[in-house]
Formats: sequence, structure tokens, C-alpha cells
Amino acid sequence: MKKDEILGAFPEVSPADLNYLLCDIFSCNPAELSQYTDLPEDKVQLLLSWISRLNQGEPPQYILQKAWFYGLEFYVDARVLIPRYDTEVLCEALLKRLKGNEAVLEIGIGSGAISITLKSHFPGLSIQATDIDPGALEVAAINIKRHSAQIELIQADLFPQGEPKYDLIVSNPPYVCAAEYQSLDTMVQDYEPKLAIYAEDDGLAIYKRIIDKASNYLRDGGLLAFEHGNMQQQALLSLTESANYKTLQKGKDLAQRDRFLILQKQ
Repeated sequence: MKKDEILGAFPEVSPADLNYLLCDIFSCNPAELSQYTDLPEDKVQLLLSWISRLNQGEPPQYILQKAWFYGLEFYVDARVLIPRYDTEVLCEALLKRLKGNEAVLEIGIGSGAISITLKSHFPGLSIQATDIDPGALEVAAINIKRHSAQIELIQADLFPQGEPKYDLIVSNPPYVCAAEYQSLDTMVQDYEPKLAIYAEDDGLAIYKRIIDKASNYLRDGGLLAFEHGNMQQQALLSLTESANYKTLQKGKDLAQRDRFLILQKQ
């Protein structure tokens, strides 16, 4: 069966989502997809079943249980947020600042994309990671095993017990406020975990809790790094400056929207 026949039969399906599925069938990357014209007969029914799920709003990453982040493949399902390319800019900025032997804490590990990316580039990092959701920790454990990364997982509400000291605390916490959550794509609202997306207090609730305690866990001169919503940077800067953090970097995402902060404990 011709690939274009399939594409033409489902004009309501996002081409990007359909291409994501086709790349898996042909075991190719998007740049190579145009080379493939004939869909193997044994894959036609499989693709049609996937398209049926797309039509119901299910993200293609959950259909395939696969997402890509910083060149690495991650297992994902509805227990975790799908890794976004916008988060890659934060990882890239942190990799430029790390020496490779630091103690790191990630708060809210989710799929493990950030911690595993850092560890894959700097195996000497000592990384602990927390998540309040046991389901998310199960997914992170799958990816940690897949990438042979030594990362200690801890079920906790933000910080681990005691006050171990870290050189870097990094978090991409829930930061979508109530009004913004209601305007999200239904694919996100219906399938991705609200626990990993929504936060009270105009989306700032988790940041405030982290900032309130982070200095107890950071060594002097240690780094605190956040991904944030594209309208939240100024509010976060006010909070961190009041808590005596120096701003090292205000970063933008791939669309040139404000997206992350890297701060230093003074």
C-alpha cells in the first residue's frame, strides 16, 4: 500500500503526528521519510490501529511508548509528561557549566530525561532524583536501566530526607496555572498527567516551595536551575533575588521565548 494513500485518507490527522508513527514503522528519522513510499502489507493494520488512537486524541509518543530527547530514546507512558524539545536548551546550558564531578539533585524526575542526559555526558556526576509520584519513578527506573545510568531514585515531596549537600539542584516542575491549563490542547489535558503540569498560585506554588528550602541543600556557590513558563521569568527572578540568589543566565527556548533560569547561591 502506498504511504501517500494512507496520508490522504486521514486529512484530519496531524501530519507531524502521523510522520512520527511512520518513522517508527520504517525505522528512519524524519529527514529520511520521503525515501519510503510503499507501506509493508504487514504494517498496514498496525498503522490503521495507531491512527484510530490518534483520532481519539492520544499522543503518538504514548502510542509508541517512545520519545526522543537530546538524541536519546526514552520510554514514556501516561504516567509521565512527554519530554519537550524546549527543555533541551536547559540541559545544553547546564552541560556547559558542569565540570563532571558534581553532586546533583533533580526535583521531579518524571521520565528521567534531564538527569539521564546530564549523566550520559558526564558519567562522573553523582545524581539523586526525587518524584512524589511512584508511577513516574517506575518510568524513570525503566529509562535509567535502558541507558545504564547510575541515578538514585527517591520518592519524596520535593527534597529527600535530611539535608544532603548538592552542587546543582535542577527542576522542571509543574508550572501551568489554572487559566492556562484550561486552554491547553485536549491531547495534553486528556492524556498527560495533570500532577506534572498544573500548579496553584499562578503556577508558582512549587517554585516557591523549592526556593524556600533549596539553600539548605546547596553548597555555597551551588547552582539552582529551573525551567519555567514563558510569562513567569520576572516573577521567578523576584522570588530568587529576594532569597539571595545571583542570576547567572536567563535562557530562551527554541522559539525564543523565556524558558529557564540558572541561579547561584551566594
